[in-house]
Formats: sequence, C-alpha cells, structure tokens
Amino acid sequence: MTYTDNAHQDRARGCLLGLAAGDALGAPAENLSPEQIRSRWGRLTEIEGGGTDDTEYAIFAASLLVAHGHGLTSELVAAAYRERIIPSVNGPMRGAGFSELGTIQALRRGLEPPLTGLVHQHGWSDGLAMRAAPYGIFCPGDPGEAARLVEEDGRVSQSGEGILGGRAIAGAVAAAMAGAPPPDVVEAALAVVPADSWTARNIVRIRDVIGDAIGGGAGGGAVASGLVEALHEAVVVRHYPWTDLAPEAVALALAAYLAGGGEVEASVTFGVSLGRDADTIGAIAGAVAGAGQGERGVPERWAARIGPVTGKCLPAVAGRHVLDVADELAATLDGARR
Repeated sequence: MTYTDNAHQDRARGCLLGLAAGDALGAPAENLSPEQIRSRWGRLTEIEGGGTDDTEYAIFAASLLVAHGHGLTSELVAAAYRERIIPSVNGPMRGAGFSELGTIQALRRGLEPPLTGLVHQHGWSDGLAMRAAPYGIFCPGDPGEAARLVEEDGRVSQSGEGILGGRAIAGAVAAAMAGAPPPDVVEAALAVVPADSWTARNIVRIRDVIGDAIGGGAGGGAVASGLVEALHEAVVVRHYPWTDLAPEAVALALAAYLAGGGEVEASVTFGVSLGRDADTIGAIAGAVAGAGQGERGVPERWAARIGPVTGKCLPAVAGRHVLDVADELAATLDGARR
C-alpha cells in the first residue's frame, strides 16, 4: 500500500490523540471494578482531568524513534533513561509503574539490558504496552518491524509477557495505520507473539467472547448484557492484587476495540468501563482505534481537553503535546523514505 504524507500524519495524530484521550478518560477509574464504575458514573463518557504516565511514556518512546529510527537499540534506550529520566528523579517517581521504578533502580546500580528488565521481577507489567503505539505509527503496514523495535525498548524495562504485550500492541497499531479492519488488526497482534504465550491465549479468548456477542446481536459498539462479565471471566486474574498485568490489559483493550467496531469513542468508553487498569486499557484502545480512524475519529470534545503534558511523572517531556509528537514521528518516517 502507498501512503501519502498527509494520510500518515492524520493517522499518527489520531493514534496519539486517541491514546491521550483514553488515558485521561480512564484515569479516575483506575483500579476500580466495573460495578464501582457503574455505581459512580453510570458510564464514563467525559474527560474530567489530565492523563497519566501512559501518555508521558508514549511521548518519550516517540522521541527515541525520532532520534534513532530503525537503528534504535536497547543500549540507546538505556542511555536515554540515564541522560533524560534519572537526573530528574528525586525520590519516588509519581505515577510510575512497578517495571519503570524497578528499571530506574537497576540502571542506577549500573546494570544493562536485558538485566534491567529482569532483576526487578515486574517484567510482566503493561508498562511497555502502554507506550507501544509510536512503534506502530513508525512502521505502518509492517507489524513485524514495529514489534522488533518495541522489543528493543522493552528489554530495558520488561521481560517475558511484558515484552510480548508491547509487541502485540505495536503490531496492532502498525496494521491499523495501514487501514486494516479491526479483525485483521487483532490478527496482526497475534502474528507477532508466540501462539502458546499467555498474551496470545488471552487475545484469542477475548476474540471468541466478542465474536459470540456480535453473533448474538451486540456489535458496532453496542454492549450486550453480561459482556463485561464474560470478558473478565475470560482473562482477569482475580486473585492477583495488581491490575497491571500485560496479558490482561492488552487483551481487554483489544476486546474494547473489537466491541467498539474500531470507532474511537465506542472503543474507549467501553474500555474504561472494564475497570482494572482502566487508564491503560483506555489508552491502548484509543491508540489502536485512532490509528485506524485518524484525527477526525477522535471526538472534538475530547480533543479539546488534551493539552501539553505536565511532566508529573517524566519531567523530560513536560510541555509536549501529542499532536506535535505525532507530526514529528510522521515527518521522521517520511524523511526516511526519501
């Protein structure tokens, strides 16, 4: 497929704007159950505040691609952490996940990847998946290359299923950037992870649940009664105390994308209604849907609420707006093609 500069830029903007909107919409519902969300809001449809580390880490990941392109390595990512993140961390990182906190500690001890993603024992988290979208933007139509690049990033902070979650989302975004329909986007996610992995098994489970729901008359964004519960039953690890398991969050986000028929608002609002790591689920669903729909696919009322990030978790990206970052990514790719 041939891409025009404007078409690629539009999808890049839709992807990162959808990510930021999903992050912000889901933020107040993070770690809540679907029942608590329904009791408090009925259905979350309006952005109340700002985003979280999901958006800030995605901006940081995009900057790595702008600087290094297809030559990005885990060593370069580790160097960027040391040069741009660690000097500004005085005490705990606000809003950072377990994997990122552990990585900072490992890098301070002088370790290098892949040990930096192994020693903290939280490599399974969804920290890579939440920032994987820029890799898909940078590789439209090439899920394999998107997955390879995001793994270079992931080896610094993740291991095992945490890396596979990032690969799945980078692959999905790459396919969506090429205009693939939602079922093919999910197949692209499956194609870049081992079939016998926890991540792949969860994606297959939610695909089957959504398929059954659509077959029963719930499609195009409609939410059938019991669908949320069925998805939880399929992939949620109820006895585990934390909600940021990559195989769970990735699967639920792709479920929301399928349930929403690839539309940004339907995908994101359903995603955050699932609770658990709601900001990350919303961010991923918004990124994949936004890549497919472009900037105009993101509701104007949401887009108007997205401003420059504050840097509350990553001071190095303070003041950056996702639309400017998307333009930089698009320009970097277009320049590399010439």
